[in-house]
Amino acid sequence: MTRSFVWPLAVATSALFASSQAAAQEITPPPPINANAPGGAPGTFGSPTGPGAPSPDTAATIEQLDEAERKDSGRKFEWFWVNGEIGGSYINMEQISSNSLGLEHTQSGGPMFGLDAGVRLLVFVLGARVRYNALSAFNMWQINGELGVKIPISKFDLGIMAHGGYSFVGRLGDVTIAMDSDTPTSTDAVKIRGYNAGLDLTLDYFLTPLFSIGVGAFGDFLFLKRPPIAIPAGLSPEEQAAISHESLYQQSGTSAGLQLGGAVRVGLHFGL
Repeated sequence: MTRSFVWPLAVATSALFASSQAAAQEITPPPPINANAPGGAPGTFGSPTGPGAPSPDTAATIEQLDEAERKDSGRKFEWFWVNGEIGGSYINMEQISSNSLGLEHTQSGGPMFGLDAGVRLLVFVLGARVRYNALSAFNMWQINGELGVKIPISKFDLGIMAHGGYSFVGRLGDVTIAMDSDTPTSTDAVKIRGYNAGLDLTLDYFLTPLFSIGVGAFGDFLFLKRPPIAIPAGLSPEEQAAISHESLYQQSGTSAGLQLGGAVRVGLHFGL
């Protein structure tokens, strides 16, 4: 390599190195980030106007949520409850099927009274209930267990529950058994028994942590069965022979139907 070529190359390299050092001296590092500074410098992390700080609206919302969390809603942590209800119910015992049940009036309505109680764990409830249906044609009792949920919404409880159990007719009355003859019979001795299953929908408002008022509606599937009726005592042999072939005295009867109803409710609630 000749001397005339090396000299210009050395001069160019020295100039490039000098310009690089000058550029490096002109670039200064950013100031240190002080995240713990209250407010900080404008435009730095920790400043209300910096990229890491919440906006004024967000800060106000967070403050409101914190305040609401500190306040007590007034509702107790419920363990046990008791409800009383009064309303009405309607029954149609031939709406699905009927086979010689023997009831003359298969559609009937009237007032309904109920009492239920149970335990509650968070939103899940387990209880028992008694209902008395004072229908125009006959009186029917129902003893049920119930299982479901009660969802708290502010001062309201929305309840969705399934129930099922035992139904029986208390007193039939003098004209509720369809007879094919004028032969008297003891209708009080007729026993109609069966089961029911259905759903309840309730809405209760807590006036105080202890006391609530509300409304409810329910629908039931009913299946009732009647055993054969005993031939009344005191009949002559001719009368006994005349009625012994009737289906009421020879066969049992069954019927399946639907029940609908609604009620107003009052409740007592016990807990922590």
